[in-house]
Amino acid sequence: MRSEIKFVNGKPFVCVDGNMYTPLAYTTYFEECGKFDDFIASGYKIFFVNISFTGLPINNVTGFSPFLSGVFEGDVPDYEEFDGVVHKILSSCPDALIFPRINVAMPRKWIEENPSECVVTPTGIREALCSEKYLRDGAELLKKMLSYFRSADYKDSIAGYQLCGGTTQEWMHHDMAGSFSEKSFEKFCLWIKDRYNEENVTRITKEDLFKSDYNVTVSRYGEFCCEMAAKTVEHFCRVLKEYINNEQIVGAFYGYNAFVNDVFLGLHGLRFIVDSPYIDFFSSPCGYDEKRKLGIDWGDMLPTQSLKVHKKLYFVECDIRTFLTGRMQDSRPGRYPDGIYTLEDSNGKRSVWKGPNTLEYSLSAIRKTFAHQLTKASGVWWFDMWGGWYHDKEIMSEMEKIKNIADMSMKKDTERYPNAQTVLFIDEKAYLNNPRGSHFCHSVNIIRSAMGNTGIPFDLCMTEDAENVIHKYKCAIFTAPLPSQSGREAVELCKMQNIPYIAPNEEKAHFSTDELRDFAIAGGVHCYNADGNVIYCGGGYLGVHSVDEGTVSIALPEKYKVKALLGADFTESETDLIVLEMKKYDTALFELI
Repeated sequence: MRSEIKFVNGKPFVCVDGNMYTPLAYTTYFEECGKFDDFIASGYKIFFVNISFTGLPINNVTGFSPFLSGVFEGDVPDYEEFDGVVHKILSSCPDALIFPRINVAMPRKWIEENPSECVVTPTGIREALCSEKYLRDGAELLKKMLSYFRSADYKDSIAGYQLCGGTTQEWMHHDMAGSFSEKSFEKFCLWIKDRYNEENVTRITKEDLFKSDYNVTVSRYGEFCCEMAAKTVEHFCRVLKEYINNEQIVGAFYGYNAFVNDVFLGLHGLRFIVDSPYIDFFSSPCGYDEKRKLGIDWGDMLPTQSLKVHKKLYFVECDIRTFLTGRMQDSRPGRYPDGIYTLEDSNGKRSVWKGPNTLEYSLSAIRKTFAHQLTKASGVWWFDMWGGWYHDKEIMSEMEKIKNIADMSMKKDTERYPNAQTVLFIDEKAYLNNPRGSHFCHSVNIIRSAMGNTGIPFDLCMTEDAENVIHKYKCAIFTAPLPSQSGREAVELCKMQNIPYIAPNEEKAHFSTDELRDFAIAGGVHCYNADGNVIYCGGGYLGVHSVDEGTVSIALPEKYKVKALLGADFTESETDLIVLEMKKYDTALFELI
C-alpha cells in the first residue's frame, strides 16, 4: 500500500494507491471502550491505533499512561494488544486504512541501564530527547516494530504512521524544562560554539530557567532545546521513512507555536523541520482556550498557512468533549487514582475535561470544530479518549453528515470562493525574547482568541513565510511585542507593499476584539458579522457559532447561492445576506455555490 499527501483544488487529501481519501479519522486511548463500529457505519475508513515501546507514563506529572502494556517491556516483544485492535477494526471494515500511532518512549529496562541519558521528572527519570543514545537505540526499536508490521497479516492495511514521544506524546521534553542535565548543558555549549562562535558560556542551572528576568544564556538554551526537540522528531521520521522506502506518509505532533508560550517545552522549532521530506503531516489538538468554553473560537495551535506553503497536511486532533464524557476512572475502573483528570478543578470549577451538559451543545461543539477545520482545509481525527464520547445516534448521524460534506469538498475550487483577507503572524523565535512567565508570552493567545470573535475570518502564518503569502491579504496582525529578526522583516515587508498592519509592543501587549475588528475594517477587510459571533469562511463554506440567542445576520462579500448543510433551517437561495434565528451557542454550516 502506497500513500502520499496530494493537493486537489488547493486542499490536501490522503492518496492511497491512487485513491483519494478525505483526512477524517477516529481514534481512542481506551480501545476496549472505543466505538470503532459507530464510525465504520458512518463511512469512516481511517483509524489511528495506539502502540508504545513502554508502559511508562505519557504524563510525567500525573503519572497517567493509556497503555495497558509496552511492546518492549518484556524479554520478547508483545504486540497482542495492538494486533487485537487492528483485527477488530478489519473484521468490521476490511478496507480500513490503519495508521499506527507509535509512542517512541524507551522501556523501563533501558531507563534503568542508562540513567546518564535521562532527565529527572516528578514520576521518575525518562529519556532526554537530545540524548544521542536515545536516538540510536530508539531507532533500532522503531525498526524492529516496523519489521513486525510489514510482515503481519494486516500489512496491506497500513496506510501511514504517526510518531509520538516526550510528555503527553506531543514531543515536549519529559522534564518540561528542555531535558536539562549536565550532559545536556555540555551539548548546549558545543551548540553555542557552532551557532554563535562563542567559547565561554555562562553557567546556568535548571532553576535559572524558571526565573522572571531575561538572561541571554537562558534564552539561547530555549532555542537549543526547541531545535533539539524538532530534530529528534525529524530523526525518527527519517528513520521510519527510509525503512519503509518512502512508501507511506508519516506525521508527528509538533510546532504548537500559536498556542504554547513556554520555549522550554521544546515546541518552537517548527522552522527547522516544516519543509522536511520525512514529515508529511503535523498534528496538534484544537486549542484549549478558556477550558474549551462555548461562544469562542477554539483556535489552531499551528500556523496552518505555513504548512500549506510547505505542502504539508495539518491533521488536527479534535478531542471534543460531549455530554457523554465522564470520568476516565469510570472507563477503566480501579486503574487510575481519583485525583487526576477530574471533571472539576480543586475549586469546584469546570475543568477542561468536562463536556457540555446537553446533546444540543455537544452537537454544536462538534459542528463548530468541523466548520473551523473545513474552512481551513485541515484534516480531523476525532479523539474519543476514554471511549464512548460520541456513542449516540444523533451524534453519529452528525458524524456521517460531516464525512459526506468533507468528501464533497474535494470538488470545490478553493480560489473561487471568499477566503480570509487577514493574516495573523506567528513569530516563533520571539518567545525567546520573553522571560518564562512574562505577560508578553500571552500576547499570542490573547490576540488570536480576540480575533476569533471579530466576525472576520483570518489565517495563521509564520513570519518567516511572510514573503510567500502577504500578497493574498489586505491587512496583517502581528502577535509578538518583542519580535525576532524575522518578525521585524515581516513588518518591513508590509511597509514596502503598503499592507496595513498592527503590532503590539511593550506598552500595549495585546488588542481587544473591537480594536482588531476596527483595524481590519479600516484596512478594507470584509466583516461578516460585527456582533461578536464566531465566523468561519473559506473554500466555499461558511460557519457561524452564536454567542447569544437572537437574530444573527451574516453579510457576504457578494451574492452566492447559499445552501444550509448543518444546524440551520434556511431556504436555499441566492443572496448576499444570511439571516438566522439562533439559540445561544448554536452552530450552523453553509455551502456557498
